[in-house]
Amino acid sequence: MNRREVQQMIVQYEWEMFQQVKGIGGRADCQDDWETFVVMRLSQFDSWDDNVLASYLQDLENAKVAGRNLVMEKYAYMMEETDPEYFESIKGLLPPVDDVCVMLADVITDRYIKWEEEVEKKYPNVRRNGRPAEETAADGTVSIRNYLRSELKTYSKKTLSFLLASIDAKPDVNRYLESMKMIARAYGYATLDEAERALSGKPAY
Repeated sequence: MNRREVQQMIVQYEWEMFQQVKGIGGRADCQDDWETFVVMRLSQFDSWDDNVLASYLQDLENAKVAGRNLVMEKYAYMMEETDPEYFESIKGLLPPVDDVCVMLADVITDRYIKWEEEVEKKYPNVRRNGRPAEETAADGTVSIRNYLRSELKTYSKKTLSFLLASIDAKPDVNRYLESMKMIARAYGYATLDEAERALSGKPAY
């Protein structure tokens, strides 16, 4: 399989898992928005090296065999910050996360937050309606830090190790910026700079 085929398989696995997530308030609107889901997920995977993609695809395949839902687990981990009381009632149902995996997840998340800060300075209009970087917003929108860290905790140690190694191998590449460029193109802008100019005074997307 080529890179795009692997990415598409990953997105399909995740979408199927996403469909099984049952929120406290019922089914979320985003669970019926395949197009946006594809754009957002591919924008993340597009900068991944081939070995990271292959390892994460294996994580998803292993999870399916084991009856695990990695997307559900991600949302559950988010509740440690957004709804601590409820999280206490469900954390015993979640698989234990290796200390090394937690450390790797924290290191990778810290890198992404630094990249986000760079993007925020240059493209404030594009970022305006996105997730807050560090803390859950008043409307309940989960922060980038919580969302990403919670997702990374569902990855295997192998996948996390490959991902961090690939980041270290290209320290000058801002992967958050690359994701935002891809999202801008998906919404019809030639460049992120064009999106920034067009979104001045308007909702981001």
